[in-house]
Amino acid sequence: GIWTIYALFYNGLLLGAVGALVAQHNLAIPFWGFVFPHGSLELPAIFLAGAAGLLIAKGLLWPGPYRRGYALKQKAIAAAQLVFGIVPLLIIAGIIEGFISPAPWIPDGLKYLLGTAFFLLLLSYGSRQK
Repeated sequence: GIWTIYALFYNGLLLGAVGALVAQHNLAIPFWGFVFPHGSLELPAIFLAGAAGLLIAKGLLWPGPYRRGYALKQKAIAAAQLVFGIVPLLIIAGIIEGFISPAPWIPDGLKYLLGTAFFLLLLSYGSRQK
């Protein structure tokens, strides 16, 4: 659990530091234009992967009324289901990062619009009823 929290914090710290550095050199718009289209899917996937890690830690540290092994197994099953949902997000984010984010012929405004659209699609997919 501690390692998961540290990794999430450190990832955010590095992204924030690079964002501040490019902003000081008036490069924030092209930098975030590169990051935002794929980051709108990749960053939620990273947060969800962190949640999966914390689920496993919860089963190990706080088993509740169950035996530790059983609680760990149940939380690991839930975490695995979460990870199976994350994999397609990372594949799509990788395709976007490879083809849309670095494309110099796509204007930054359109990249911001695409990133917003991808994120809204992710929200609508995640909020649908079963």
